[in-house]
Amino acid sequence: MKRVAILISLFVGFALALDCPADSAYHIDNRTLRPDGTPNPNYGQVISTGLCACLEFEAVLSGIAEDSSVTLIVNIVDNEPIRGVQVNVFHDAGSTLEYGDLGFAYKGNKLENVFNEDGEPITSSNAMQLLSNEVNDYVKVMAYSTNRAQTAGDGEEGVLFTLTYKAPYGHEGLPATITFYLDEVKLPGTSLAPDLLNVVCDYPDADHAVTFNTSEMVGIGDDAIPTVFSLAQNYPNPFNPTTRISFDLPDQSMVKMVVYNLLGQQVNVLKNDFMNAGHHVLDWNGLDASGNEVASGVYFYELRAGNYVDKKKMLLLR
Repeated sequence: MKRVAILISLFVGFALALDCPADSAYHIDNRTLRPDGTPNPNYGQVISTGLCACLEFEAVLSGIAEDSSVTLIVNIVDNEPIRGVQVNVFHDAGSTLEYGDLGFAYKGNKLENVFNEDGEPITSSNAMQLLSNEVNDYVKVMAYSTNRAQTAGDGEEGVLFTLTYKAPYGHEGLPATITFYLDEVKLPGTSLAPDLLNVVCDYPDADHAVTFNTSEMVGIGDDAIPTVFSLAQNYPNPFNPTTRISFDLPDQSMVKMVVYNLLGQQVNVLKNDFMNAGHHVLDWNGLDASGNEVASGVYFYELRAGNYVDKKKMLLLR
C-alpha cells in the first residue's frame, strides 16, 4: 500500500520562525531550601533565572495515512543550554486522537545533538533520555540526562521533540479543527547551575493555544524528506503472522534493523544496508533467519541508523 503523508495547515498563528530574544527569564522562587539544604532567602521573590527559552508548535502537523498517525512537532529556541524538559501536551480532539500504548515521542535535533559542560559534543545517542506517558487527558513528556548533557544553547531554532498520536477512526474521522496547547512547562537552564532554574519565557499555553484546520489537509508523496530520525510502533500489534515497521530517515544512512527475543538473542535481520532519506517500511513475517516460524511471545525490534538507535517491543500471537 502506498504511504501518503498529510500536512495540516495552520489557520491561525502561522509563523515562519520563532521569535525569542535572549532576554532574562523571571520566575517566582518557590524553593524553600537551597540545594545545600539551607533556607532560601529568595523564597517568594521574583528572580532572574537565566536566558529565555521559547517553545512553539511547527506550522504544520504531519501524518501517515497508512497507519492513521498524526505527528505534532514542538520547536525550541534555547538562548542558553538547557539540561532537561518537562511539559504536558493537551488537545481537544477527544477520542478521535489517541496516545495510549500506540503513541510515541522522538527526540528532535536539539536533544540529539547535545554537549558536555565544556561545550564538547557527546556522541552517545542516549545522552539525553526522552520519556512520554498518557496521564488522564494529556501526554506528559520528559527529557533528562544522567551525565549532565545539555543542549547547544545557541539561540537557534530547532526541533525539541515530536509527538505521534493514532487516529483510531482514520484521518477522515478527525474533527474539522484540532487545538493543541502546553502546560506545566519546565526547562532547567545552566546559567545559574547547580540550581538549574526554569528559563522558559514563552510557549503556547491554554490562553494562547494553536489550532490546526484538518479540512485543509494537503497530500504529499513519498519523496517528502523527514526532518528527524524516528522509529514507529509496529502495526498491527499484536500481530499474526505479519507486521509492518515504519521508520524515517532525514539523511542517507547505513541502516540495520534486527529482531531479538526476550533473551536478547538475534532472531532475524530485516535490513543491513544503506538507505536513502525518506519514509520507509519493513515487514516481518514472524520467521527467524533460517525461515522457521518463531513461537508466540514478546519480541524486540531495533533500528540503528547513523548515530540513531531506538528499540521497541511487539507481540506475536499465533
